[in-house]
Amino acid sequence: MRMKQDNKNRIKKTALRLFGQKGYEDTSLHAIASSVGIKKPSIYNHFANKEDIFSAVLDDLLFTETTAYHQLHQEMKQGLPKANLKQLFDLYCSRLMTTEEALLWKRVTFFPPPQFKKIIEEKFFQFEDTITCILSAIYEDALELNILQEVDKKDFVASFLCLVDGIFLEHHYYSEDIFQQRMNAVWRVYTLGIFNGKGE
Repeated sequence: MRMKQDNKNRIKKTALRLFGQKGYEDTSLHAIASSVGIKKPSIYNHFANKEDIFSAVLDDLLFTETTAYHQLHQEMKQGLPKANLKQLFDLYCSRLMTTEEALLWKRVTFFPPPQFKKIIEEKFFQFEDTITCILSAIYEDALELNILQEVDKKDFVASFLCLVDGIFLEHHYYSEDIFQQRMNAVWRVYTLGIFNGKGE
């Protein structure tokens, strides 16, 4: 039973990498099986078809991403909204640069397989809800400390989400060095518009 579960996880992990690199349409079951080191028919012991694998990979992707952000939220310290917002920003940039999940997330966002477009949108908004929850807590913390510019919670959340959406696109085109330079610059300018310079 343990071996069967291990093989299923290996199939999903391999499929995550291949879907991210090649896209859904250009990834075959044969390629997945070959990369795992099994015969193609063995895949059917775990998944009905390629669509079934892709759905499972998307579920795991959302779980992995939301788990990382929930963990960060738990580690944040009350009374440090600027530092907490920077941690959130840094985590986003770090995961975008270093995880296989990010590669697949970018591909399916820009080029969603038509039959999965709706479910990808649903997962995108579920992920956004996770970020919104964290941002709302940071906003309330900053509001209590009176260190915000005249911005309400809705605009505070929307501005951050638009910022990271832009970063998502930036990372698609620039090298890591240039990307990091641009992220440092945009963060300095962004925080000038959010915080009034008082306190921490």
